[in-house]
Amino acid sequence: MNYSIVSSFLVQEPILLALFIAHFLSDFTFQSQKLAEAKRQDFRALCVHLMIVGMPLLALTLLAPNQNADLFFQVWLSHVAIDYVKYFLSKRSWIKLSWEPGVFLLDQLLHISCIVLLYRVVGVNITTHSFWDMSSFLLLQLFFILLIGKPVNIVFKLFFSKYQVEEAREPTISGAGALIGQLERLIMGVFLLLGQFTAIGLVFTAKSIARYDKISKSQAFAEYYLIGSLFSIISVLVLYVLLIL
Repeated sequence: MNYSIVSSFLVQEPILLALFIAHFLSDFTFQSQKLAEAKRQDFRALCVHLMIVGMPLLALTLLAPNQNADLFFQVWLSHVAIDYVKYFLSKRSWIKLSWEPGVFLLDQLLHISCIVLLYRVVGVNITTHSFWDMSSFLLLQLFFILLIGKPVNIVFKLFFSKYQVEEAREPTISGAGALIGQLERLIMGVFLLLGQFTAIGLVFTAKSIARYDKISKSQAFAEYYLIGSLFSIISVLVLYVLLIL
């Protein structure tokens, strides 16, 4: 199988890939929106989040006992430092609400950079690679599925919510739209991994039928719906090309 530059690198560095998975699990999948907002002002909420961050890293430590524990612990400490600085600045209202998209990108860039830097500086015990190499591509697929879920939802909300005009905001079940988006990308991702590219169209056909009445009556909603759908398609395809091909 041919790999992209990114996927070729990650397949050869399975423990680094596992650290990325641990980060996105704790910072996105395991973190509720309520906790994400509370940890900006509430120190107890921040502590809860940092405990959650430590759980996947502890699991990695148990999978590779007494070999890379120092690396995993320092990755956790870097997360503590970055999140505490963000809490400190938010507590004093030094971070404006309008800066949220930029702060989000900077926060993730710092976390990922710290993981890569510590991985290189602290180093990894190569004797553990025999365990990880057997499942490196499986980890890559898991990372792909993980990224197209909640992280894409949050990016869309931060950068495209301005297109959600009043006409598109009608009473609905809280979180239903975000869940639908995650499920549609999950189905797309599974179809891509299975090589069933033409089946992807079925997802959007079913989704469009369910929303047809609203789309036909509201131009504003139709445009917002189209932006969301196209963003889902593009995000899945870009991540598939980067991580799987």
